[in-house]
Amino acid sequence: MAKDMNASPGRISRLIDFLGRTMIVAGLLLLSFVAYQLWGTGIVESRSQTAIAKQFVKPQPIQPQLGGLVGRITIPSIGVSKYVVAGVRLKDLERGPGLFPGSPLPGQKGNVAIAGHRTTFGAPFSRIDELRGNERIILESKDGTFTYIVNGEPKIVLATDTAVAKTTNPDIATITLVSCYPKWTSTKRIVVVATLDSTVLPLPATPLVTSEPIDQQSIAGWFHDPTAWPTVLFFGLALIVIRIVAGLMTRRGRRKIFVYPIAFGIFIPTLFLFFGGLARLLPANL
Repeated sequence: MAKDMNASPGRISRLIDFLGRTMIVAGLLLLSFVAYQLWGTGIVESRSQTAIAKQFVKPQPIQPQLGGLVGRITIPSIGVSKYVVAGVRLKDLERGPGLFPGSPLPGQKGNVAIAGHRTTFGAPFSRIDELRGNERIILESKDGTFTYIVNGEPKIVLATDTAVAKTTNPDIATITLVSCYPKWTSTKRIVVVATLDSTVLPLPATPLVTSEPIDQQSIAGWFHDPTAWPTVLFFGLALIVIRIVAGLMTRRGRRKIFVYPIAFGIFIPTLFLFFGGLARLLPANL
């Protein structure tokens, strides 16, 4: 009986120690994920923008494919200069602002609707709330450079209000910028509308055509990407394996000074890929 009583405090102590270590690791991983969201996603977007920049100087197709280059957007008043891609899926918006399916191309008649992140992946539309009437939004494409004049202050709409991305008057050339509101959430959308400079004659519309309708793309694609689950599970399992292997090697006499640096060098890139998949499962502008 005495042995059992002595063993019980030992088991409780080990349990508390295990829980404490688990909470510390969980806290460190959470902080690491926040850091990835704030800075790591920016690295991903920066690399994509650099790659797209090389395409911008080459002959471009008449009709861009999903994920392909549309043009460049510049907003001098809020310091924006980004390359725009075709599509608003999560993997499209990770590369830069995205043109909604069904939208005309820059300079054309109709509503050029473009979505962009506010807090992650370079946060191209971070300061979209600061835009005011008469400020300029400049779009460059294979067809030329087009200046749009902001109509007024931004407006807030429901997250499901996809009508803002559609063309209501096919005879007028406008641009609509869409992002999440408020920052760090996807509960609503902030919208800025601008009209093509009246001195410029708009081009005929050749809308971006995809196999998926605009409503499905903008609602399903903006909130999460369920196809990321295999990536999350694979790299999550890889992280566990790396930790177990490192532990086994040290128990078998391998020196920690050699094992841990090697394990760390493999663990960090794997963690980066794991976070990339995990981010796809979360709201687009978290």
